[in-house]
Amino acid sequence: MRSPLFIAFIALLVLASLCYSEGVAEFCAVVNKNPDEYSLHLVKNLNLNPDSNWEFPDAVACATNSDESIWDTEYSLDAPYDPYTSFIGGCVALDGSLSKDTICIKPRIAKVNLDPTNRDVLQIHKYNAKETLKSYYGKRFNGHWKAQLRGTGFTYEKSFEAVIVGPCSKKGIVAEYCINEYHNLVLEKELDYIPRYIFAPASECNFCNKNYKETITTSVDYGNGKFTPVEELLQKICEDYVFYEYFRLPQNIKKEKSLFGKVLPVRINAEIQNGESHRKDYYDFKIRISGPCKE
Repeated sequence: MRSPLFIAFIALLVLASLCYSEGVAEFCAVVNKNPDEYSLHLVKNLNLNPDSNWEFPDAVACATNSDESIWDTEYSLDAPYDPYTSFIGGCVALDGSLSKDTICIKPRIAKVNLDPTNRDVLQIHKYNAKETLKSYYGKRFNGHWKAQLRGTGFTYEKSFEAVIVGPCSKKGIVAEYCINEYHNLVLEKELDYIPRYIFAPASECNFCNKNYKETITTSVDYGNGKFTPVEELLQKICEDYVFYEYFRLPQNIKKEKSLFGKVLPVRINAEIQNGESHRKDYYDFKIRISGPCKE
């Protein structure tokens, strides 16, 4: 029988380990068609408090047609990688503009968290990634977070630690939707992202390759075990699979409330033409329906 002192000691060790893990971002890794590329997917976010010495302005211009200020946030990770000099391609993102007429009062950072959809940071080149990553699982590495308040000179930075806990055991929920009065599923937030190289390696499918053509369609299982085709759920822009703002529910689904709180399987079907080679493939992921959209 263990003594009370020994039990108390073990309890302290457990408590210390839990405290030590606070503020550490946890990722799992996926290797898709490209054996020399892997993608990181956020399992546990930082949820760090802002530094006590951070100062914020009393007011700032809001985003156009919004009552919120614009924050430009970015982060970097010292995750395991191998140098890669070949140009694959990239996209330009158009951000919101500031309003000249609306003022946001006392903008603040409530918590320091990482964007789980930052593909440019989370898609990483590593030779023979499936095998070489194994020696890095469980080992911590450094990261750096930065935020700038648009339209001001206010910048905030914070260092953190991250860890790859292992390979992703299953595909998580990628996006959350609500249902509006027009029978549409409206994208509320993205919780994860679809990796870039799910159908072909980067050397084959980059958008500079004129011989490579990828045609995709999407379908959703609304709970009956069958995939129903849907239009304008997502599109491929450059290398990335990007969600539309909304898509339409099928007309045969009358009881929208039956979908509230449900997790629905989604399938991307792809037809791939590369020169004279032709093949078909698919990729599955999940979305969640939160409930009715708020006005």
